[in-house]
This record gives sequence, C-alpha cells and structure tokens, in this order.
Amino acid sequence: MSAARTARTGPIRLVLAALASLALLFSGAATATTASAATSATTGLDGVWACDVPAGYVYDQVSMNRTCSSGSWNAPQFHLRTPVDGLTACKSSPGFVYDAITWGSACSQISGVTSNMYHLRVPVDGLTACMGTPAFTYDMITYTSACSINQGVQATTFHLRKPANGIWACEIPKGFTYSQSVQNTDCSSIRGVQSTKYLLLG
Repeated sequence: MSAARTARTGPIRLVLAALASLALLFSGAATATTASAATSATTGLDGVWACDVPAGYVYDQVSMNRTCSSGSWNAPQFHLRTPVDGLTACKSSPGFVYDAITWGSACSQISGVTSNMYHLRVPVDGLTACMGTPAFTYDMITYTSACSINQGVQATTFHLRKPANGIWACEIPKGFTYSQSVQNTDCSSIRGVQSTKYLLLG
C-alpha cells in the first residue's frame, strides 16, 4: 500500500473506531436505563418522596418545602408508603382499620402543630379497633384514649367479629338475620345506656 493511500485511509479508520466506541457507550447507557426502569417498576413508590399521594399508598411523613411549589411558598411533600399491617401512617387506607391514634409533628403541615397518626391493621376476627369495617360486625364497644382524635379524651373501640351463624353481635350484617336479642350495655356508644344485641342467624 502506498504512503499516500495509507494517509487517506488512516483518518477514516479513526472515525470508524470512534463511532464504534460511541455505539458501545450508548448501548451500555440504554441497558443501564432499562435496568433502572425495571428496578423502579418492581419496587414501586414505597419510600419515595412525592408531591401527592397516589391511590393505593399512604404516607408517614410530611416535609414542607419548595420542591412541590410553583412559587416562593412552601408546599407539602409526602413520604409514600405501601400500607401494611402494623404501619403507623398519617392516614388510613381502604381495606385497613386502625387500633391506635398517636400524636406528633411527622404528619403536620403546620409548623409547631401536632397531628394524628394511625396504627394500621388488617381486620381479623377478635381485633379491637378504633373503627368498624363492612366485612365485619362487632360484639362489644369499649372506651379508651388509644383511639381518641383529641388527646386525653376517651373514645369508642370496637371488638370486631367475622359474621357467622350463632355469634352475638351489635349489628346485623348483610345476608344475616337473628334468632334472639337481648338488652345490655355491651353495644352502647353511651356509657351505662342499654342497647340491643343480636344472636346472628345466617
């Protein structure tokens, strides 16, 4: 090969080598991006800070800052959590009840003001909860400050029961009737006042 031809083809080879290197570099970047997207899809949004709370999530902390603000004012940013049994969160979630309310600044959107936090529970037969749920009835109301939305004030709690033939309940669930009833204070939301309790039939 002549020196003149070598001089002409040398730059071409350098360009082709550079293009091959760039192709390899972009191929690696694309693979990393795809892997990152796949990881994000499998881990979901649990533990992510976001400007709103999408369906299916709760949050356990609020940060007031300008990340989610379109102006010079502070706006809430939420620490997202997937609701699970035993999680303490700033709100409840469909399909869950809660068995205790605590107070703190983690969920507050006003500086220096405390707000409620809820200990989430999956409802099961025999659980004492701060609220009822459509899939269960209850057979006893008690009073405790654990479920109070006002600190130091006692509130009602409900002893949940899975509806079944032959159990006593304070409410008749859908699909059941009753074979007996009694008057006592088990189901009363007012202390000392009697109300009706039913022996379920269904």
